[in-house]
Amino acid sequence: MNRSELIQSIADKNDLSRRQAETVVSTMLDCILDALKREERVEVRGFGSFTTRNYAPYIGRNPKTGE
Repeated sequence: MNRSELIQSIADKNDLSRRQAETVVSTMLDCILDALKREERVEVRGFGSFTTRNYAPYIGRNPKTGE
């Protein structure tokens, strides 16, 4: 399911206009992104949990030249 399908599903199930459902989805995603930017953990029971992780950099190499 992509974003527009989610919006349509929310609109259909809750008797909302597409624009209202789009506002709901956008607001929810904005709130999740804001929390992740503050490095907080987000958990929506029955939906999923979101966290950020920092990984150490790795040394890449060009497979053609070996550099």
